[in-house]
Amino acid sequence: MIIHILVRKGEIKLNSDGKPYLLTEDCLANFLDSRFLDILEISCDAQAYMLFLKEPFMSSLLKKTPPFPPSYVQKIKMCPMSFQSPTGIKLFLQRIEAILGIFADHTHRFQAEMVKCALWMFMMDMANEYIRQEDESKEHTEKGRRNTLFKQFIKLLFTDVREGHSVSWYASKLCVTPQYLNRVVKDCSQKTAYDHICTTLTGAIIQQLEDTDNSISQIADDLCFPDQATLTKFFKRQTGKTPTEYRRMFTDRE
Repeated sequence: MIIHILVRKGEIKLNSDGKPYLLTEDCLANFLDSRFLDILEISCDAQAYMLFLKEPFMSSLLKKTPPFPPSYVQKIKMCPMSFQSPTGIKLFLQRIEAILGIFADHTHRFQAEMVKCALWMFMMDMANEYIRQEDESKEHTEKGRRNTLFKQFIKLLFTDVREGHSVSWYASKLCVTPQYLNRVVKDCSQKTAYDHICTTLTGAIIQQLEDTDNSISQIADDLCFPDQATLTKFFKRQTGKTPTEYRRMFTDRE
């Protein structure tokens, strides 16, 4: 027996094949291959729909193109209960009421075929809701992973900018490809990873120009530039001034 239970209000305590379950408001439970189901307790305000389907009927209904992905079936067997959004509840109620309406019309010449169609729609909606929730979960997980990577990059940037002047250097440290790191950083900040490196490295140069008496050559050596000329070229490209010009301007301003 395959059993679908949609709880609108209250609580239902039951036992399916020896396992206890507590179904509460807006809970949809799907028990696959259930040999027996015992209703242990129902609260006085409980409102629920229960749909019982024999396995041969379901097998016949789904034999051509089952609507459920295999992962859905595995998940249901492990955890048959799921809580639905108001939109999902509204949709499932519409499908159930349509099924009830078809059953009530005994004079309809195509009642059996319409019941099958209505059940198909109900089951495809369940499958669609599962796939939607699974996609949202994956998206949320991926978003969290990307945010974590971005934070790790920024933290590493401030601690290791003296050594790390390239995207590939940080990507190697974070065990990702440079392309993926760039994509994540751009998505999270609207700037490329190299933009962040340049900004932070320029800030490190400015800090030494303003707060120390180190020569440009010493600053270049401290920040792991190949030579003074490379640092000067980089700094002018970022600020429009050479390090010497910037230091003179800062000193005159004081």
